[in-house]
Amino acid sequence: MVEPSQPLKKCTLCGRELNRVDDPLSGDCGGDCWGCIGEIEADLGWEESLEAVRKEHEAGLRPSWVERKP
Repeated sequence: MVEPSQPLKKCTLCGRELNRVDDPLSGDCGGDCWGCIGEIEADLGWEESLEAVRKEHEAGLRPSWVERKP
């Protein structure tokens, strides 16, 4: 996570501040947040990401997420 003295970068897709300690979906995935990248990868059928996004949805972190069926 980012030290408080460092300026926070933002996701290039949605503008979310990256690497916020209080936001588990803000992890930096090469300039984009896990919130965006996880959903994109899940939609593409990447099993590891799909499993993680399902768990995040069940935990209430992604309340509006809907799993896409192939």
